Formats: sequence, structure tokens, C-alpha cells
Amino acid sequence: MRILLLAVLLFITFHFIRMDLVEGTIPLASFTNEKQSCVEQTDVAIIPVTTVEGDTIESLFALYPDPGTSFIERLSSFYSLNPHLQNQALIGGEKVKLPLSQPNDNSCTKE
Repeated sequence: MRILLLAVLLFITFHFIRMDLVEGTIPLASFTNEKQSCVEQTDVAIIPVTTVEGDTIESLFALYPDPGTSFIERLSSFYSLNPHLQNQALIGGEKVKLPLSQPNDNSCTKE
């Protein structure tokens, strides 16, 4: 009787070990440090523009449209390129930088 119970106990133990090796945590573990990450990169092209008297930011955006970005995103990048215009209006004859998005490929890099 002891031999029969020992055999059943060994069979159950080996069965659980085999199931853990085949379908359990060991095949799911990652033993390598290579991780593939996709990082979206936004490239911004800059167009230098000389303003005319009466120009506004909206009129400059209308003259040089960018369908790839929203108005808010483009406005925030405009103010990051021209921080001196946050507290003043556009002056005629001043050179400002307008942001335009460039198409880029979203390539994944291995780290």
C-alpha cells in the first residue's frame, strides 16, 4: 500500500512539474535583456517668416497650413520657438519661426 501511495504521489508531483515546465512560468520568463520599444518621434521643421504689419498668428498659420498637427499643438510649439512673443503682439518686419511637422517613419529600435 505504501508503494502505491508513493507512486501516486510521485506521479502527481512529476505531472505538476511537467505542466509547469511546458505551460507554466518558465517558458514565459524572459532571460534576455533585449527589449523592443517603439517611440513616436515628432520632427518639427522651422520656416523663418518676416511678418507684415497687421499679421496675426492665425493669419500666419493660414498662410502656411499644417494638416498634420492641431492648432493647439502648433501654437505651443510656436511659442516654444518664439518665447518673446508670449507677452507681445507681432510687429511688422520681425522675423518669426513657424513650426511645420515633417512626416517620419515610426521605426522601432532595439535597446
